[in-house]
Amino acid sequence: MKEQKKLGILAAVFLVLVIILSAVLIKKHIDKKNIDSQFQDHIVNVCNQEELKSLSVTGAKGDKILFTFNDSHAVTKITYNGREFSDSMLNSSEVNGYLDQILHFSFRNSIDAQPGDDAKYGFNAPSYTVSCEKKDGSTIVYSAGDLLSTKNGVYARMGNEDKVYVADYSLYQKLSSRFEDFLNRRILNLERSDVKQITFERASTKDRWVVKPLPDKVNGVLVEARYQVSYPMDREANSTMKTLLSSLLRLQISQYVPIAEEDMASYGLNDPEYTFDILLNNGEEIKLSLSMELGGYYYGVSSNTPYSFRVSPATLPGMNLRSFDLIDSYVIHGYLNDVSKVEVTIKDTSFVLDCRLDKTMSFENENTLFQLDQRNAKIYSSQGECYGLLLFGSIFNMPVSRVDYEASPELKNVEATIHVVKNTSEIIDLKLVPLGDSEYYCFINGRYSGFIVDRSVLYKDNGYDMSDFGIWDAYCLATEAIDKKNKDNIYDRP
Repeated sequence: MKEQKKLGILAAVFLVLVIILSAVLIKKHIDKKNIDSQFQDHIVNVCNQEELKSLSVTGAKGDKILFTFNDSHAVTKITYNGREFSDSMLNSSEVNGYLDQILHFSFRNSIDAQPGDDAKYGFNAPSYTVSCEKKDGSTIVYSAGDLLSTKNGVYARMGNEDKVYVADYSLYQKLSSRFEDFLNRRILNLERSDVKQITFERASTKDRWVVKPLPDKVNGVLVEARYQVSYPMDREANSTMKTLLSSLLRLQISQYVPIAEEDMASYGLNDPEYTFDILLNNGEEIKLSLSMELGGYYYGVSSNTPYSFRVSPATLPGMNLRSFDLIDSYVIHGYLNDVSKVEVTIKDTSFVLDCRLDKTMSFENENTLFQLDQRNAKIYSSQGECYGLLLFGSIFNMPVSRVDYEASPELKNVEATIHVVKNTSEIIDLKLVPLGDSEYYCFINGRYSGFIVDRSVLYKDNGYDMSDFGIWDAYCLATEAIDKKNKDNIYDRP
């Protein structure tokens, strides 16, 4: 019985403790709700954005940002220290977030200040003064004074009221925002159709390119952007350069980084590594300069923005590649559907390829003319490979082995000449001039192109593998096939 009595007492005590603990928790919950509710009410609603005609924020040093609104309460421009920035140059989310915070700021508590307390709270020399000009002609002004000694809040006052608010530190943070944060980070937003010409220079390699947009090439449902390099040679840009130019026209920076004039050299901008001159069809010119890579970024300046900035190298892929990697790597271009005649002379031997596709543009069609020295060159191996096409490919798939734009070779002692006539009557005249025993300088239409090719572009017999033949050996093999074909126009090397 005694044991049961003790257990009953313990149970009663436990029940009382549970009731007390529950009451404490409930009270704390209610108190917290009350505190949260009070905090939600601790908001100073300066005014609503749709009421504003303009709003200015002036710092202690006189820096001033002026926001101008239209009838739809959107920001139409920002004026910073007298310089205007249109809405197209602004980061709207940053601007709207900033305005919302300074027009509706929270505070912990308020203090009834006494006359003469301005210096006590920092209102004799405010950190920031916000002036709101409303559309009805009235003006609302409030000031942010000193930070609290704990640095977790700031004193604020509406006009000359006696009440001083202990505003959250977030208000001071917003008021201290850098103006550059309001700007759009996409500093270029151009269409290819806007561009007349782009000149690109790289200081360390002395490369200089002049590139012009070409009409789009439509291939089925795909539209291919095209560019023509006009200097230092006439080439069509390869896919790497196209990607670089596409990224340039939509350039988005990582961050604005204000750099003083005297510090430009430290960031490599007194003598930039990369320079782009973009000439638009409307006559406007944009000049963009970038440093070499420093600490994982290019630092830059552009004529269309007043602030220096930094750019991630990933934003401009191909910038640090060799010039040779940015062009099509074939010496000359020609396709079956655009070439009518090719005349070739190698040392003392000459031959002529004639090509006229039928109206269906089918090489296999019997009405298609493809002749080598006026003989049918549509001769095939048992595996279906055409000897005449092998010769055609050896001419127009001639790879550049390297480039040397500093060389000044003379056009003499020519070992091979290739004269191409296009269906458009365009003429390409290629001459190969020996460079030592294993290379040739390439002259295109009488001018040194900067290209150098290996001796194998003329002299290489790849045996029974019908690919990668030199022009001379491909000619010899095609002639052999024409001479020894069977009645079905088939020939296999013995």
